[in-house]
Amino acid sequence: GYGLGGIVEQRLCESLEEAMGFAKELGVTNVDEGEEQQTINGAPILRSEEELLEEMEREEIQQLLNQEESIQKENEFMESIMDEFVIDQEQDNEEEQGHKSNSGVLSIATERNRQKQKYCVVKPTRGVASDDVFLCPSLQSVSSAFTKVHQSSIFGTMNGEKHESVLVQEFASGTEYAIDIVSKGGQHKVAALWKYDKRSINGAPFVYHATELVDADTKVGRAVCEYAMEALDALNVHWGLSHTEIIVEEENENAEPQPRLVEVNCRQHNTDFAPLTTAAVGYNALDMLLAAYLGDADDFPPHTEHMRLVWNDLPDLPVTRAYGAIVHLASHVEGTIEEVNYEALEEIEGMPSVMAMEVYPQFLSLGSEIQKTVDIRSDTGWVHIMNDNEEQFLKDYNRIIWLMEKMFKVEEEEEVEEEERMGDADMEVEINGEKEDRVSVDGEYDETLSSSPANGDVDDDGNAMKMIEEQAKEDSQST
Repeated sequence: GYGLGGIVEQRLCESLEEAMGFAKELGVTNVDEGEEQQTINGAPILRSEEELLEEMEREEIQQLLNQEESIQKENEFMESIMDEFVIDQEQDNEEEQGHKSNSGVLSIATERNRQKQKYCVVKPTRGVASDDVFLCPSLQSVSSAFTKVHQSSIFGTMNGEKHESVLVQEFASGTEYAIDIVSKGGQHKVAALWKYDKRSINGAPFVYHATELVDADTKVGRAVCEYAMEALDALNVHWGLSHTEIIVEEENENAEPQPRLVEVNCRQHNTDFAPLTTAAVGYNALDMLLAAYLGDADDFPPHTEHMRLVWNDLPDLPVTRAYGAIVHLASHVEGTIEEVNYEALEEIEGMPSVMAMEVYPQFLSLGSEIQKTVDIRSDTGWVHIMNDNEEQFLKDYNRIIWLMEKMFKVEEEEEVEEEERMGDADMEVEINGEKEDRVSVDGEYDETLSSSPANGDVDDDGNAMKMIEEQAKEDSQST
């Protein structure tokens, strides 16, 4: 009755049989017998899926190159126009040309709907940061993911509650949006509209690279935000903060936007959004929340008018006054940190679009362990970028993405193994009262060399050392 469009097909499954049955309804099939399996986030996947992830990475890089080429062509075109016409620099450009809407320049939509193979998503009913969210292209991977999530601890609970059921969802491809809304007595106002740039890296399909602020008062923005508000009405959410995620399948001028609901979270956006939204929009969701809860009070402390928002003065749909995004610093390496690329960090900090940045302290300490980023929890830090120049904004973002791969250097496995062997070579054993260098075979010592033969155990020639050497040689050959 709320006019909601398509919702991502999903079902709460209490048993593995139920999960497998629903996955079959979504079109997910078995792996052919004898097909070698790989894994993704711990769940089995088809080898073809691994190849698809690599293909997606190549396509994303090509799309970025195409974006830069498109901007260059647009600039060349504008220069040719400028040559033909005399522009009065004192004209009010905004009044004359109108506001250029910001629909986002960073994100890359997933294109899996064009693949013949069907997928589903298996995840817990409560969680954050894509934790334990699995992309499953086969029934085998559905089984593996269900087993991992079912009966696991529920995020944020204090009494050890376990997941009695697991959520199985249709995989919807397209552009993903997050809508931060503040509600006051059933009246909803959008605080910020975000567009995700998620990419496939490190064998994981949904790794956050950027959360970009975009205008809500556009064709797609209005469709997405109105859909989110209708979802809140359907769920009887009347007060407070909410964070809703929606996927838009088609996004072009000739087609109507087709929003599909992924999830509604009755909480704030799980990031430090306030500084960026205040700068790029003019206010933030936390100040809006205070206006919703306390704005109707009769008395306020004196001289605080400039610190308060008036609820009725706030627009329903915000418009950005600059390009802005939260960039998620992803690690491409795993192991013991041997070197931090401070030159890259200093370059990022000095970029025109960078407002603030942080690399988490544990990753600045040599000898600390680092893992490849597969979700927000394994990020190494963040960067807030903002610029009113689209070309500079995109240039700085792409440069940060490129520098991510060179931010950390870890110890090579060969170096670690060599250090272990060197340490082993220094160990000695005492044979017949004399210390001799202990022989190692592939970094491990044979137990027959750990003790000396007793005086009564020598051969007729008294050559105990020869016996030990021959035994070691035989053991080495067998190893």
